[in-house]
Amino acid sequence: MRAQANTDSTLGDLVAAVTEEVKPLSGNKRRVNLLVSYILQDLFISSRVRFKNRFMDRRAVRRQKWPAVALGTLLFVAPSPALAGAPSDQLKQSVEKIQTILADPSLKGDAKSASRRQKLKEAVYERFAFDEMARRSLGAQWQKRTPAEQQEFVRLFTDLLEGAYLSKLEEYSGEKVQFVNERQEKDFAEVNTKLINRKGENFALDYRLLNMNGEWKVTDVVIENISLVNNYRSQFNRVLAKSSFEELVQAMKQKKISAPVASN
Repeated sequence: MRAQANTDSTLGDLVAAVTEEVKPLSGNKRRVNLLVSYILQDLFISSRVRFKNRFMDRRAVRRQKWPAVALGTLLFVAPSPALAGAPSDQLKQSVEKIQTILADPSLKGDAKSASRRQKLKEAVYERFAFDEMARRSLGAQWQKRTPAEQQEFVRLFTDLLEGAYLSKLEEYSGEKVQFVNERQEKDFAEVNTKLINRKGENFALDYRLLNMNGEWKVTDVVIENISLVNNYRSQFNRVLAKSSFEELVQAMKQKKISAPVASN
C-alpha cells in the first residue's frame, strides 16, 4: 500500500508539473489537457524504448539506422492525394519550395554553397517553430529564465539543430517519405509519415504541429517513437541536475550537447 501511495504521488506530481508548464500556451482547459497527454505519452514511450533497447540488441541496431535527417527529411516527402488537410498541405508546400531550391542550377556547386544554404534555412525556418521547440526542450526551467536568457537559449538551440540537420538537406540519398495519416484537434495536429530508404526499410517519422495564426508550425519530430524535443530535454535536465543554467548555455555554445542522430 505504501508503495502504491508513493507511485500515485509521483505520477500526480508529474502531471501537475507538466500542466503548469503548458498552461501559458492556452487558456483552453481541453487544449491544455491534450498537450499534457502528448508530453506524458512521449515520456512513457521514451522510457519504454530505452528499457527495451537495453535487452533487445537487434531492435536497438535497427532503431539506430534511421538517417540523421529529422529536419532534412522534410524535403523527401512524396505528395499523397489520399491525405489532405491544412497541416499536411502546408508541409507539402515547404517540400516543394525546398525541392525547387535544390534543383535550381544557379545554386549548385561549392561556389554557391552559402547562397544555397541560406535559402534552405529560410524555407525550413518558415515551417519549424524553433522558439517553441526550444521552450519545450528546456521544460520547467523556461519560466525561471529572463527574457534575455530565453532569447539566447532559443538562438543556441536553433544553432544546435541547424548544425546537426541542415546539411542533411543537401545529402539526398534516395530516401522517400510517404504521408500515412493526419490527426487534428483544434490547434494541434500530428502528421504521420513513413521514411523508406533505398534498401526498402521503413521507419516511422511523425511531425507534431501547432496552429500559429493560421500557419501550421512543426514543434516536434518523432522518429521511431523517439521525440526530438524529449531527447534534448533529457540531455538538458542531466546537465542542470549537476550544474547551473549558465553552464548549460556554455555547453551549448561549445557544442557539447549531442544531437539525437544516428548514422545511416
